[in-house]
Amino acid sequence: MRRFLTTLMILLVVLVAGLSALVLLVNPNDFRDYMVKQVAARSGYQLQLDGPLRWHVWPQLSILSGRMSLTAQGASQPLVRADNMRLDVALLPLLSHQLSVKQVMLKGAVIQLTPQTEAVRSEDAPVAPRDNTLPDLSDDRGWSFDISSLKMADSVLVFQHEDDEQVTIRNIRLQMEQDPQHRGSFEFSGRVNRDQRDLT
Repeated sequence: MRRFLTTLMILLVVLVAGLSALVLLVNPNDFRDYMVKQVAARSGYQLQLDGPLRWHVWPQLSILSGRMSLTAQGASQPLVRADNMRLDVALLPLLSHQLSVKQVMLKGAVIQLTPQTEAVRSEDAPVAPRDNTLPDLSDDRGWSFDISSLKMADSVLVFQHEDDEQVTIRNIRLQMEQDPQHRGSFEFSGRVNRDQRDLT
């Protein structure tokens, strides 16, 4: 029993030392430009992160950000905005230059599907390849970037066609997951409000 407790204490000390070294040696703000470029390359949307990124180590190793927004090219308003964002990351992949995000968490987000948030493509904009291949980002410093899950809670979805009435879905809870084979699952719940009337 004593040997087991000693081993457990050693493991805890190693874990705490590793997390402390990570927080001291790796600056999460170094990932900012890389994440912005990856999001733009994979989706065409512009990710904006306001304020510094910071580590949060308990109970889950996470990167915390301030206000964030996701805007389509040429749109006048963001598609998604939130006061804060949490990225739950895996520790071991960081040691091999892999930013593995187990979950992106947005709470109190606002999603707008309106004419103002739609992409506006300029006439001289490049045409995407038909095979849907992703561009090769040369300035990635050897890092790779993966996201396994997206979660939203206590959020709002605003939907409006041009010159149509507005439909608002409140108390949104959204869970999207992707397995290693890139197969996805989707869960959604919310309360619909149309013309100031709740619908069931």
